[in-house]
Amino acid sequence: MPSDKTRRGFLTIAGAGAASALAGCSGGPSSETTESNDGQTDSGSDGGDGGDGGDGGSDTEETTESVSNTLQMMATGSIQTLDPINAKGSGAGYDQYGRSLMEFNDGLYPPEPALAEDYSMSDDGLTYTFQLKQGVQFHDGQELTAEDIAYSYRRLAGSENSRNRDDIIGETMTIDHEKDASRTEPEDEETLSDYVPGSLAVEAVDDYTFRFTLASPFQYTLYQIAGGAFAVLPANSVGDIEGYDGEYTYNEFFSTENGGPTYAGLGPFQVDSWNKGSQIELTAFDDYYGEGPELDGITYTVVGSGNTRVSRFRNGNADVLEEMPTASFNPDNVSIEESMGNRSIGTYMFDDGTEVNYGEIPSLSTEYLVFNTLEVPLPVRRAFAYALNQHEVAQNVYKGNAKAGYHITPPAPYPTFEDGMSGEESYDRHAENGYQSNTEFGADGYPYGYGETRLDDARSVMEEAGYGENNRYSITATTIAGNSAYQSVFTRLQSKLRSAYIDMSIEEAEFGTIISRAISADMEVFALGDGMEYPGPQNFLRFLHGSNPSTQFTRWGAEGSNFTEEYRQIAREAWDSNYAAEGATQESRNEAFQTVEEMNWASVQELPTVHGTSQRFWYDYVDVEMYGVMENQTFDTVTKGQ
Repeated sequence: MPSDKTRRGFLTIAGAGAASALAGCSGGPSSETTESNDGQTDSGSDGGDGGDGGDGGSDTEETTESVSNTLQMMATGSIQTLDPINAKGSGAGYDQYGRSLMEFNDGLYPPEPALAEDYSMSDDGLTYTFQLKQGVQFHDGQELTAEDIAYSYRRLAGSENSRNRDDIIGETMTIDHEKDASRTEPEDEETLSDYVPGSLAVEAVDDYTFRFTLASPFQYTLYQIAGGAFAVLPANSVGDIEGYDGEYTYNEFFSTENGGPTYAGLGPFQVDSWNKGSQIELTAFDDYYGEGPELDGITYTVVGSGNTRVSRFRNGNADVLEEMPTASFNPDNVSIEESMGNRSIGTYMFDDGTEVNYGEIPSLSTEYLVFNTLEVPLPVRRAFAYALNQHEVAQNVYKGNAKAGYHITPPAPYPTFEDGMSGEESYDRHAENGYQSNTEFGADGYPYGYGETRLDDARSVMEEAGYGENNRYSITATTIAGNSAYQSVFTRLQSKLRSAYIDMSIEEAEFGTIISRAISADMEVFALGDGMEYPGPQNFLRFLHGSNPSTQFTRWGAEGSNFTEEYRQIAREAWDSNYAAEGATQESRNEAFQTVEEMNWASVQELPTVHGTSQRFWYDYVDVEMYGVMENQTFDTVTKGQ
């Protein structure tokens, strides 16, 4: 998946080959962090004017003379955590050392059993039963049992270290559990903190039978549990939930305390050594239950600079490049030779004539601006929307390698209302002219200008709110350090917004820092992106209808936030009555999705910019497949030759 991309769940920042997952936040196809692994920074220009960037890097290493059987990969930023339930945009290499009950083989869906031999679902769609493969070993030699899965799910739901509770006890896939209103934050109507520890409806029926029961049917359950947040760990590894005292302290198991990490996963590779700021080394696990591994190991080196990543790849010091910085990518150098569904395979030729393999796929992702509604009033948010021209961003910033974004839901899974209509067609018709609109606000399509900038309207909305030359609004925008695309979007907006009485300064921060600050509501507006865990609009829209506002980056609907109660009530009613109600149909759900999208237009909580394209570049001596749309991929059968 694109680097620095969150999944509203679990994300891996090493790129699509190692990357995958998340239900929370992100970066994008052009993400480049400026801090390199030697602590130096570059200007963020990443090659400048559309060349291949090969001369712009700071890497002076000699070209590798021989090819070892260890795959050399790169991560764009510090590898923050090994704990799957704690990951929000970190965890390079997760798909190599972790494993969930289900998996997306080479990123293709539907999901397939990974740790399961077989599974079944009850007639009412609530209870899932899994027969586990026998003889599956953790990296510490213990055999996998159903209790390990029950423990791992309980940690996801109840641990104070979990940042992905919404994946298991949220408003989409919800495993049944008890709630205690006294545990809820006073200012919230309902939060995930009302979960009663130990009440999760998961059960180790016997050593090799695992079962859970949902509170209500959810069509993407098997997709959800294939995500990285659902990775299985040995029972009682750490004692951060009730009923388990822990064999190790948290930092012994997941970090470097007392000779750690003592982490034990189930993937084809095991963690050999780890340094958050520089590198994680994985070695082949000889007792892996599946096919392979064929490699001796995989090394992910943190290389923050986009230029340096390109330079390392071109010098042969990295075997695969996941995403080229937008400023360095030249679309004229691509030659597509084969299409495999929505995957395109071919070659990319650098300006010096060097040719490498190339793959691309439209990603199930959205790039957008996030507004902290505790700080930023609605007129300012709308002025941003009037000033933004998504078509111009797609063509000039992303060089045509992205689709202009007008909805939070990507085009492919966008709700449809006629037989035979594609999601993309429904997406475009709604944005252009309000096709199947459910509210007055969306009746004519995207209200801030489809493919245009409307600065007169931006000035008018600010003037109506009392702003003018003698009463200007100041705001700070935060972007991922070195991400030239995000920087360019803000820079273009900066000059336009000045004429609408908005003075915007731009600051940079590392991706992990941005996520931490977003959780703390410590920014006014920032650029981010999300990749889907499953191809359903609810994956993203569950965060935009005003429920549990204190847990969302936008804080829309929270006490003290700048929100319109009418809009919130329309969104809440659509969600509760059309999506979540008993007896809801796909037609009623699609209506709810469209309404929530229109209320995001009205409220401008998240302002979409583009839907990106994921890329991979690799040498002939690496036998690797281009990943599918879910982008998870395990390198268990990858080989290297001379």
